[in-house]
Amino acid sequence: MWKYLLEKEFKQFFRDPGLPRMALMFPVLMMLVFPFAVSMEIRNINLAVVDGSRSLESSRLIEECISSGYFRLVEVCDSPEEAMRLMDDNDADAIITIGPDFAADVATGAGFPVGIKVNTVNGTRGSIGAQYLQACIRMYLQERNAGAAGMDSGTGMAASAAPVIDVSEKYYFNAYLDYKLFMIPALIVIGITMITAFLPALNIVSEKETGTIEQINVTPVSKTAFIICKMIPYWAISFFVLTACLLIAWAVFGYTCRGNLLWLYLYTTLDIIVMAGLGLLISNYSSNAQQAMFVIWFFAVIFMLMSGIFTPIASMPDWAQAITYFNPMRYYADAMRAVYLKGSSPLEIWYDAAGLAAIGIAMVSWAIASYRKSSD
Repeated sequence: MWKYLLEKEFKQFFRDPGLPRMALMFPVLMMLVFPFAVSMEIRNINLAVVDGSRSLESSRLIEECISSGYFRLVEVCDSPEEAMRLMDDNDADAIITIGPDFAADVATGAGFPVGIKVNTVNGTRGSIGAQYLQACIRMYLQERNAGAAGMDSGTGMAASAAPVIDVSEKYYFNAYLDYKLFMIPALIVIGITMITAFLPALNIVSEKETGTIEQINVTPVSKTAFIICKMIPYWAISFFVLTACLLIAWAVFGYTCRGNLLWLYLYTTLDIIVMAGLGLLISNYSSNAQQAMFVIWFFAVIFMLMSGIFTPIASMPDWAQAITYFNPMRYYADAMRAVYLKGSSPLEIWYDAAGLAAIGIAMVSWAIASYRKSSD
């Protein structure tokens, strides 16, 4: 009986002209387009400068900011009012104001008359732009102090500049801070979650609309066998998508999984159980495809926004952090990044497996119990 049910499900999938093509093209487009489009770097920040000093030192500071590659000089203004008009017209994202006594104050150590203003309509762009400017100012001061120390040692004069601070940074698991390496595991999580949620949600509804579900209801097929056989094809599809994504990441970007690939497939299996169970559960309660699509999209958006993929869970308020414990994507995303980037083992992230397993058992049990069958 199970054999014929599985044969029916696979035939039903491949009979649809669009689904096999979507399963084939989805990982290709997702891995070749999204890592470049979903950039975690903020560049081309429009910078306006109010240079009241017009000195060599102020020119060096401006050059330090522009040469960083993050800023695009819009205009050197004569007054703060002119610069603010540029920001009001959205022609400037940040303003750096240099006081008229900048060169003298820096030389004597009397102060550092520089002000920074940022446009925070886009909060992320504004805050990161301010951090970039502060980093450029620190680099300028370090270079100037290093130069001053060199001149003092060569001339025998006493050093009047502040001591040079040498900072050596070392980054673990993503040494070059490559955002694509950070985003690829997240994109895999999103892709597999979307496929294993949307396709099962449309499965039973489509049989309701075509009338074939009535033929199943009058057979001796149990509800458990019916629901599980509905899920198995999507395991195969998700494993294909995961394998394709890993191969593309290796062939195109040169990224490889630092952990055991078996653990990736293990956590993917648990996530499939959760999301396919949720999709079938929604399908049981939906009367048409539009209703099922709307409900699953509602849950998918919430899962993505509260999974820690785009914003850290630790940055959320306490009540939101408590809600994330019921979010399966929280556990799957954490496990995917831990295995792929850090090479973690299941013993180190056992709580992710426990969370997925608990939610999966609840979803599948609910899906089986809610399926209304006229005859067992």
